[in-house]
Amino acid sequence: MKLLLDDMERTLTDLFQMGLATAGPEMAKRLEDLSRRCEDTGLHTGAALFAEISQLLSERSHQFRKSDLQITAAICRAAQYITLC
Repeated sequence: MKLLLDDMERTLTDLFQMGLATAGPEMAKRLEDLSRRCEDTGLHTGAALFAEISQLLSERSHQFRKSDLQITAAICRAAQYITLC
């Protein structure tokens, strides 16, 4: 489980470093894969958070007016979740 939590934290770090504007479909897929791994491991809240971030990131690329408030809140909740785990 520690390895999964490290992967989750590393992915969020990578997302912050690349920025939401440049995060593409590859990052959304990476988040979705982590969501499945969380679900398989029993981290249901982590799975829901990473699925939400993946979905919001995918939707963001199709929006003309970008609002990062919702995705930023989800990322912060995921970071807090990882810390608590």
